[in-house]
Amino acid sequence: MDEVNQILHDLKSDDWTVRQEAVSRIGQIRDPGVLDHLLARLRTEKWYIREAVASGISSLNDPRVGDPLVRCLSDDDDIVRNACARALGNMHYKKAEKALEKAANDPHGRVRKSARAALEKMRD
Repeated sequence: MDEVNQILHDLKSDDWTVRQEAVSRIGQIRDPGVLDHLLARLRTEKWYIREAVASGISSLNDPRVGDPLVRCLSDDDDIVRNACARALGNMHYKKAEKALEKAANDPHGRVRKSARAALEKMRD
């Protein structure tokens, strides 16, 4: 089972420690291809799986995965957009500034707030 399938499988476990470990593994992804694959798979997952993945994404702090996060700022799912904005702010990913400025006007309040906070972190 590849990494993304294993993470999604573990997020559906009845054991909360298995689910928590899966969220932690998401926060340690360093391969942009793996992150792209995970983000693409989210479109078919239930809301609570997207929330769990978003929790892991929010803690990403490696610029190698910045580009997939920038692309996901325009995702249909506000849960994903919010998590990506938070992660981009945490990693001070300067290449995301233009996309974050656009996200600062997102229709969803929490995405706007996260995008603005990310921009402030980058500019400080």
